[in-house]
Amino acid sequence: MRTMLSAAILLTLAAAPAFAQDSVKTILDRHEKTIKAGDLNGVMADYADNAVLVAPAGIVKGEKDVVGANVFDGKANIRKFFSVLTNKDNNPAVKSMKVEYEFRSNDVVLMKWAQFPGTPKEVAGTDIWVIRGGKIISQVVLVNPPKK
Repeated sequence: MRTMLSAAILLTLAAAPAFAQDSVKTILDRHEKTIKAGDLNGVMADYADNAVLVAPAGIVKGEKDVVGANVFDGKANIRKFFSVLTNKDNNPAVKSMKVEYEFRSNDVVLMKWAQFPGTPKEVAGTDIWVIRGGKIISQVVLVNPPKK
């Protein structure tokens, strides 16, 4: 019985996130703060080296359009995407962004966002995040169709 109890405790501890790792909410809060500050290095610090980001085509010039989306494979390519979002031309939109999180599981989160909310310039959408081991491993950016 003692062996079974020890095994159960070990399995429970192995499945639990490490205390040293940041929580998913902490990572997303930091991401929001650093992107609004235009801090590209801060934004990139939470991405895994082999992360994947899928975003609507056309945000980053020169990226291959794959059925209306650009796929940024790896941290270096994801950096290209965020270098556009954190630059001086786009930073006002990012700074105006309001977000709301919807936690779907321990590591999957929907982030509903709006830039310039409530104005004629409003752009809104939802990002789907997968965060494991204290790092963002995937992000899908979905932009709502423009309001008519």
